[in-house]
Amino acid sequence: MMWQKSVASPMISLVLPTFNESASIEAALRRSAAALEGTAEPFELIVVDDSSPDGTADLAERLSQELPVRVLRRSGRNGLASAVVAGWSIARGNILAVIDADLQHPPEVLSKLLSAIRDSGADIAVASRAADGGGSRNWSPIRKFTSWTATHLAASVLPLTLADVHDAMSGMFMLKKEVVTGVVLEPRGYKILLEVLAKGRYRELIEVPYVFGPRDRGNSKLGARQTLEYFAHLAQLAVITGQFKTWLCYAAVGLSGASIHLISLLFLATNQHWPLALALPVAIQAALLSNFLWNRYLTFRRLPYVGSVAAAGGKLGLARYEAVCIPGALLNAGLTVTLTHFNVALLISASAGVVLGGFWNVFFNVPAIWRSSISQSAFAGVPSQTATSMNTAS
Repeated sequence: MMWQKSVASPMISLVLPTFNESASIEAALRRSAAALEGTAEPFELIVVDDSSPDGTADLAERLSQELPVRVLRRSGRNGLASAVVAGWSIARGNILAVIDADLQHPPEVLSKLLSAIRDSGADIAVASRAADGGGSRNWSPIRKFTSWTATHLAASVLPLTLADVHDAMSGMFMLKKEVVTGVVLEPRGYKILLEVLAKGRYRELIEVPYVFGPRDRGNSKLGARQTLEYFAHLAQLAVITGQFKTWLCYAAVGLSGASIHLISLLFLATNQHWPLALALPVAIQAALLSNFLWNRYLTFRRLPYVGSVAAAGGKLGLARYEAVCIPGALLNAGLTVTLTHFNVALLISASAGVVLGGFWNVFFNVPAIWRSSISQSAFAGVPSQTATSMNTAS
């Protein structure tokens, strides 16, 4: 859906996407209304219901007699994220917001989100479980691991979009309407915030801590279908934002660095007879320097917000890059030394070390590495969310 420029009233438009939320919809609407009434700003509550068989939409419509509620009924089950977009498309306000109707997001946080936008001038305010003071209540270890995996996967696939966002999985946030004006929103699945962060035009984002509550009523809608849609959505956004092409270039540079490491190590240790304790750090340093230069001047140079690179910025960038690469380098060196100690051939030992260090960097350290490879001066005047300038050029 393409967002057209329009004159919006000074109002908050809160969307509640629903499917079988009859057990919680009344409490969600009343608590949301109470929270927004406390801001002394006009507001509307938009319930977008995907043909709930339990009468969720009917309950919401009955409440419209005493609360500023509008109900948008959709045929079929089309997904949470698209429901939010549909609700925003009929919104009358200049501040758009979303909250789940299951009460795991405490509606009282809505007033804090609005204050964050009004007081700080931020374009987007995200309710964050990962910010200082936030958290999740009564989560099992499996639930925590699943959430961490989803968050880390998003940050790794879209590292330049989510480099400074701690809770990109949040389902409660507010934004100024101009963030999505003129933007085509085509979300898949249930993570609408990812779509907004990847495509929206914004200068500043702020995160507001909150505690994610337990589900007291109804059932979770997350299943295999939603998981597959999440993977597909990430892939789609990687292509749209240009980060997929950057990934391919980054991988090619990584392979070249691995080759430099192996060639340098074998040459120094076998031809020049350097001790492994000296040859290994030199080879690692040669590979790191090569990777940094190629990534900075080739991989990331094509991104529209990076621009030219100053010599001083290069020194600072290299220091940051090497600092975040230390864990991978230590794993590489540790495995290489261990295997050679057990008389494994140097080429095999070094190759195993490169694979282990590369695995660590790809699966645990990509966002930090990508961020460190780009000069700090490149982000001057650009929001902490690097997607903004890139998206306006996409």
